[in-house]
Amino acid sequence: MKSTSTLAIIFCVLLSMVTSQPLIRPRGLKGCYKKATLTMYWIPKEGDPDMLNNGKVVKLTGSKTKKLKTTDGDTIAKVSKVTYEKFQMEGTGLLKNGVMVNLDHGEDTFLKVDRGDHPYGLGGDDDNSLVPWVSVASNDVKVGTKLYVKELDGVKLPDGKTHNGCVRVDDEGWSFGGCQLDFFTLQFTAYQKLEHKLPDKVTVEKKDCKILNYVTKAVKNWAVIDD
Repeated sequence: MKSTSTLAIIFCVLLSMVTSQPLIRPRGLKGCYKKATLTMYWIPKEGDPDMLNNGKVVKLTGSKTKKLKTTDGDTIAKVSKVTYEKFQMEGTGLLKNGVMVNLDHGEDTFLKVDRGDHPYGLGGDDDNSLVPWVSVASNDVKVGTKLYVKELDGVKLPDGKTHNGCVRVDDEGWSFGGCQLDFFTLQFTAYQKLEHKLPDKVTVEKKDCKILNYVTKAVKNWAVIDD
C-alpha cells in the first residue's frame, strides 16, 4: 500500500507540473512592429534617373569607362562611372538591353541574373525571386513570412493598381537593423511617387493574407521583359 500511495503522489505532482506549464503558441512579431520603420529600394536601370546616398538625383548615363566584370575576368558590359557605382551600391542593376546583374564576390565582380527564373531580381538567396510591390527585406522576420501593413492597404501604386497591404519577406537587408521593412518598388520613379504616400513608421502584423499581382504591361516593358 505504501508503494502504491507513493506512486500516486508522484503521478499527481507530475500531472500538476505539466498542466501548470503555459501553452506554447506560435511566435508573432516583436512589439516594435506596431511602429516599424518603412524604407524602400529599387533596381537602378542604365539611362534612368536615380538617387545617390546623399540624396542627389542623377541620371545613369555618360561615357562608358567602367567594365562590369565576372569573377573569371570576362566583361559583361561597359557602363558609365555613375552607373557602375550605383550598381555597386544597390548590389544589382539593369542594363538597357535587358541584362540584369548582381554583385558576385566582393564589390568589383558581377554575375548575370537568370531573367527566366528571376525576372525582377534575386532575393535573400539564389532560389528566391523579388516581386514588385510584394517583396520586402527584413533582418528579423523569416523569409517567406507574409505580413499585413496597415498603412499600405488602399494605396494606389504608380502603375494604377491598388495595394491590399499584403507583402512577403523575400529578401534581407545589409544596411539596417531590426524592426524595419524595406519595400521593393522596382523603379526609382515609383519610389519618388510613393515616398509622399507612405509614412516612415507603419503598423505590421503577421497574417496569412492574399498576395496580389501588381505587374502591368508597362512595368514589364520597363523591365525589358517579353510577354
